[in-house]
Amino acid sequence: MSIRRAALWAGVAVLVGLVAAPLRADPIADGIRQVRQQVVPSTVIVSFYVERDDGARADFMTLGTVVGPNNLVMFSSTAIPAQFALTQFHGFQVVIAKGDDLQTFDAEYLGKDDQAQVAFLRVTDPKAPNLPVLEFDRETPVEVGDPVLTLSSLGEPDRWDRLVQPSRIAGRVDQPRTVYLTADPLGSPGTPILTLDGKAIGIVGFTRLNRATNAKPNWTVVPVVWPTARFLERIQNPPQGGIIVKHPWLGVHTLTPVTKDLAEYFKLGDRRGVVIGHVIENGPAAKAGLKAGDIILAVNGEAVKGTEGQLVDNFTYGLCERPVGEKIDLEIWRDTKTETVNVQLDEGPKGAAEVERYQNTPFGLTVRELVLADTIVRELPTTETGVVVAFLAPAGWAQDGGLQEGDIVKKVQDREVRTLDDFKKVFEEEVAKKPKEIVLFVLRGKKETQLLRIEPRWDAAATPPADTAPAQPPPAVEEGKS
Repeated sequence: MSIRRAALWAGVAVLVGLVAAPLRADPIADGIRQVRQQVVPSTVIVSFYVERDDGARADFMTLGTVVGPNNLVMFSSTAIPAQFALTQFHGFQVVIAKGDDLQTFDAEYLGKDDQAQVAFLRVTDPKAPNLPVLEFDRETPVEVGDPVLTLSSLGEPDRWDRLVQPSRIAGRVDQPRTVYLTADPLGSPGTPILTLDGKAIGIVGFTRLNRATNAKPNWTVVPVVWPTARFLERIQNPPQGGIIVKHPWLGVHTLTPVTKDLAEYFKLGDRRGVVIGHVIENGPAAKAGLKAGDIILAVNGEAVKGTEGQLVDNFTYGLCERPVGEKIDLEIWRDTKTETVNVQLDEGPKGAAEVERYQNTPFGLTVRELVLADTIVRELPTTETGVVVAFLAPAGWAQDGGLQEGDIVKKVQDREVRTLDDFKKVFEEEVAKKPKEIVLFVLRGKKETQLLRIEPRWDAAATPPADTAPAQPPPAVEEGKS
């Protein structure tokens, strides 16, 4: 046989061997497939809608995870946007795929914890299957370079099929809370972060990072690995009744960091802390005797630490992680010396999303109760009364009369309205008279008082709200503070 023919047959033999031989094993790919098969049955689509102030319906959908018995489902608290009142959320359901069919089951919304960045519901439909629970692990160490997996979801035409997104831990941030950054984009907010051996070590959360300097900060909200330790207690003790979980509140406003210059001025040496700008009337700090200008140096003997840009966040987040009602010792600097003040942490006050609203469709007007945050922002007494304009329909009677969202209504037709019940009673009594105008006295901004005249068009029927396309969930917001 010639050398050329021998070489040809040798080449053919090699090709045949390659075809017959199995492809090289890929343990990483095998691990990803196994984790997906293990975890996807514990995930569902959470579906609900918001009845907006303009009468339109906004549909929301997000990915959730079964985390407890009786189909307890956890999802990202950012899916419950704060610009809507809790009473505007309706129709909670979960959607699961069974073969080529999508099955929908009713659920009860239990509430959310913005500090832990999680919300919960429980499937109440007796026809729902008992879904497998995904257990979260808080013992597995996380190191830079570790591979992790996250999940996202396709749309309904594809049966909400799950996508697996691999990434690697790229960095760690310890202040104000320990979180991990990844090299590649993460999956849907609130979905589990998984190791290649299937352990759930956290969820996709958000934190705020300063990408510039302390003097000229550039704060950016970024997705991160939110460790299990940040929300495990909430899984074990989920909220009930659709509430927003409350955290401790000190009752101070406008905290600023102790800079190097301030430390030198007050002769604090290397010590750092936060300066109280305003003490809220009747709050825990006021009751304990704290004053504006006091510098908080330590909590229960532990110094307030961090760079200048982190001091305030470190202090406030540290308080939020304490139980409501706890008594703490604050070491403060006042009048050239240190003192210790004992403070009992109270439950934080209600926010705008938690209070009652009143809507009058013909006037295109929605008002809500006044909350403490309204008075703080406007530098008003905490005893301020009235109702806040929460929504105005475009070209509605109220908007045409010059009313603006955020106005505090103090009087209707010269009749004082101190509470939401007052406003509803007085407003409806005056409207029933069908006057030529409704006169409102409002507080705008911090100190500006205005008289507004609303001219109802009694001879024209109220225009129904136009159909509005379903709204998409807003972008994720910065983690809350107390």
